[in-house]
Amino acid sequence: MPRVDDYKNALALAQEEWTKQDPQRAALLSGATYQKETDQVRLQFPFMDRVIQVSWPEGLVQGPDPAKELTLQEQVLILHYLLKAPGAPLAGHWITFREIPSGEFYYSAFVKRAKEPLVKTFGHRPQLLKELGLRRGGTLREEGDVCICFQAFPKIPVCLILWAGDDEFPPEGNVLFDASIAHYLIAEDVAVLSGMVVYPLMGMAYSQK
Repeated sequence: MPRVDDYKNALALAQEEWTKQDPQRAALLSGATYQKETDQVRLQFPFMDRVIQVSWPEGLVQGPDPAKELTLQEQVLILHYLLKAPGAPLAGHWITFREIPSGEFYYSAFVKRAKEPLVKTFGHRPQLLKELGLRRGGTLREEGDVCICFQAFPKIPVCLILWAGDDEFPPEGNVLFDASIAHYLIAEDVAVLSGMVVYPLMGMAYSQK
């Protein structure tokens, strides 16, 4: 597992790279709103269920409550999205993590971060995933026993899909991505993002026990 120092270094590198970018172009390509007031430049966009602001050139990442700092993982992921975003349109078809370039290499990390927790928490309670997912702003698709999608970033939709178990087969589930995600994030970051989609729902499920 990466250490705190690893995330701090990754954040410093991303912030350094961010200083070299054209923020207006980055906003256009990432789906962010470009804001300039006197000498202050910010990009604003939704990240999951929050509105995020990123300053330029400092690369300071803030959520809706400035007093509540985002995690280092979140800050790094958000900057990586802005740095890599090419403005590519949605591909219009869904793929699994293994179909992402280098997805096979990071597959075990993805399974531990997202797939296993998803199935363990909701495999026998797919309707709970539906209920909590809708509460968090997700939209339903008619696939599997339950399939609910979230707009993780302006250009990145993510779907959680479950097939309930029965007497013969255990429950199964997965995380699906529009095929365009490979243009926006590398596989390692997609694994991190997947966990960020699943974990809040798990927390909501456990709080109901």
